[in-house]
Amino acid sequence: MWMVTFGDLMSLLLCFFVLLLSFSTMDPAMFKEVSGSLTKAFGVQRDEITFDIPKGIDIISREFDPVFNIDVVLEKIKSTIKLELIKGEVEVEALEDKVVLRMKDEITFAPGSDELQERAKPILDNIRTIIETVPADITVAGHTDDSPPGIMFRSNWHLSAARAASVAQYLLAPHTIIPERIAAVGYGDTRPRFPNDTPENRARNRRVEIIFLQPKNPDDFTVKPLDEKGLLEQEIMPTF
Repeated sequence: MWMVTFGDLMSLLLCFFVLLLSFSTMDPAMFKEVSGSLTKAFGVQRDEITFDIPKGIDIISREFDPVFNIDVVLEKIKSTIKLELIKGEVEVEALEDKVVLRMKDEITFAPGSDELQERAKPILDNIRTIIETVPADITVAGHTDDSPPGIMFRSNWHLSAARAASVAQYLLAPHTIIPERIAAVGYGDTRPRFPNDTPENRARNRRVEIIFLQPKNPDDFTVKPLDEKGLLEQEIMPTF
């Protein structure tokens, strides 16, 4: 008889947790993570030796790290480049479906050039560490003002695209990020943030933006921790 009582108790507990789960909002990636955990929990069990007391926050973070979350991305950005944000060298803006990092033109490139300045590289190194740990697609967008680009480029389209490509190549140089995650685009002077009517506004319109976006296929995306060689491994998970 105790087996019947035990079975009823397990059924009630399962219904309770399913009900809790239904009250929350979950995207496909999160559901996949939870379903995988349930499969392991109700499958074949094996003994594991543990030395630390399990902590609830660790379990939650391990289970849901692969999910793109605006607040998580924003917090990682603020904690990683806090000094640059205070100095005003980088601006951050959180929108409904993305987070935008803006680097000032005076820090990144000399006038009319697509060669990264040395002072921009430490900032980009820090931004790379954010990209390595956040499951997001990245768009590097170059913008100019409406001034002529100079003698090196035929148009502001060419200049902005070349600058975006330079930033993307620098981020990819250590081979810690898969290239499929990053796209480089140039908008020229077609998307100004301010009217090009003063030198100050023109300077603010000349910028490079690094945009964190929700992955197109969150179910197939994962960010792996550092391996034994100290390299961050990332890959697109196979679809079954």
